[in-house]
Amino acid sequence: DPMPATFTRCYTPIKGRVARITVLDSCGLPVTGSSGSQIIIAGFTQATSSAQYETGERTVTRTADDALCVNDKAPDILTNFELDMLFCLIDPGLVANTVSPARLLTSSESPTGTGFAIAEGAATLHWSLEIWQRVAGTEACIGGTTRYVYNAWPHLADGKLGDYLISSAPSVLEIQANSLPVNPGWTLGNTWLGSGAVTIVPDHWFQNLTTAAPPTAACGIQVPA
Repeated sequence: DPMPATFTRCYTPIKGRVARITVLDSCGLPVTGSSGSQIIIAGFTQATSSAQYETGERTVTRTADDALCVNDKAPDILTNFELDMLFCLIDPGLVANTVSPARLLTSSESPTGTGFAIAEGAATLHWSLEIWQRVAGTEACIGGTTRYVYNAWPHLADGKLGDYLISSAPSVLEIQANSLPVNPGWTLGNTWLGSGAVTIVPDHWFQNLTTAAPPTAACGIQVPA
């Protein structure tokens, strides 16, 4: 039987407030210590998460009189999500942390990461993407506390660049990636997922209503807390 409606809380996500990209190791765990790296950015115009399915095979057998004898279709299977983000603010560290082979360009200025360079080669970086949205309507607050819709794609790879257009309009940076199953250790201590984030299936995407405020956007690479 379906759960009673009192077991769920409905909400209306709207807009995208801030995004966080965290570098992972090849197993899908955040890189810690001084080697760790995060980008917290508000300068994106949209993020698209496209579900990818393997179509189930249909088996059809006809009788000698050309009627259907067997007509069976295997279920479609969700394989992963394709992520596509457009950035109106270019942070060189964002490219260096998501697209490979890429590196920062440095100069005598401070800070030194003033640009990026991209070479040919395989996409080997792993990273996670989190996006906080606002809540529209009556569910926007509980008492005097603001609610947020928290999205997490906890393990992304195959980072690549989309088309980069130079014209009279502002240029937009496009970054694409494919999701992989979460490493259960990624969810540990995650304030925005709450106590329900125990990973028992190969999750690719989390969405949760939360009162925990998102981190503050800032230019540049940050070391995770």
